[in-house]
Amino acid sequence: MCYRSATQAAATGLALAGAAVGSLALAWTIVRRRSQAAATWQQGAGQMLRAGPLGVRLFGHGDRVIVLIPGLASTQTFWGAAYDRLGKGATVVVVDPLGFGSSMRHGPDDTVLTATEHVEALTAALRELGLAGRPTTVVGHSMGASIALLWAAQSPDATNVVAFDAPLYRTQAEADERVQHLGWFESLMSNGPVAEAVCAWMCEHHEAAAVLSTLINPELPTPVARAAIRHTWPGYIGSFTSIVMGGGWKQAIDALAVRGLPIDLIDGASDAVPVPGRASELAVQHPNLGARTHPGGHHLPLTDPVWCAEAIDRTTMTAPAEGS
Repeated sequence: MCYRSATQAAATGLALAGAAVGSLALAWTIVRRRSQAAATWQQGAGQMLRAGPLGVRLFGHGDRVIVLIPGLASTQTFWGAAYDRLGKGATVVVVDPLGFGSSMRHGPDDTVLTATEHVEALTAALRELGLAGRPTTVVGHSMGASIALLWAAQSPDATNVVAFDAPLYRTQAEADERVQHLGWFESLMSNGPVAEAVCAWMCEHHEAAAVLSTLINPELPTPVARAAIRHTWPGYIGSFTSIVMGGGWKQAIDALAVRGLPIDLIDGASDAVPVPGRASELAVQHPNLGARTHPGGHHLPLTDPVWCAEAIDRTTMTAPAEGS
């Protein structure tokens, strides 16, 4: 009787476990099939190169330069084939930010990155590619939007900025409240010993971590999800602290306002990461700055890349031919 009960209990447990796995698999499949990004994303054009401290993807032709910068825990894969159209009239540089993707190795393993180092790395990469001195449109998403603003404020080559879903936080309290909306990975990795331990495990088990990232992010194209784990802890936490949680964007926007350099802030209408009304408030204060929303969430350039590429194209065509 006891043996039979134990066997029955084991069988019941296995059945429940199987049902749970089946339910999770079904849920994953449903989300996956509903994801426009996962269904339509394709790898973008261009050749991967090493340019100074950065890994970059280069394509297109033209005197004007367009720089595409992905956000936190993202790489150049974020900007897929829908953005290839930008190369018809410009030289396009898609970067892996310092500390991420093919730019992971940026110095000693314990180097904590700063916003200044990100800006200097981008400048060095463009110089190495022979693109310094050309009129440059700089485009960024999320953390990449902040890098775009910071770089443009210090570069005489910048002609305009397009910033998607920028985390423009004025206080630590604002940042703490909004960061939970960045996503499961960014929230988990925002700080603390658990986050550091997770990052260390990912560095030691890249393939397992890439598979796990794909399973947890069914709405993302597989290459984008797999690339999300490609960074070091010092690179991640330094970038997060100095850029996402830092307030350097305020001085950057003020400096760009003095120059009259066009800034286009574009947020997903349902994106919970930006502070509500912040972009519109800035647009009232600065005549050179425009603010608008488009249907979508925090990954707007990934979920509606055709519209976003057209938006970049339009603003680039109307930008001045030379930097300020």
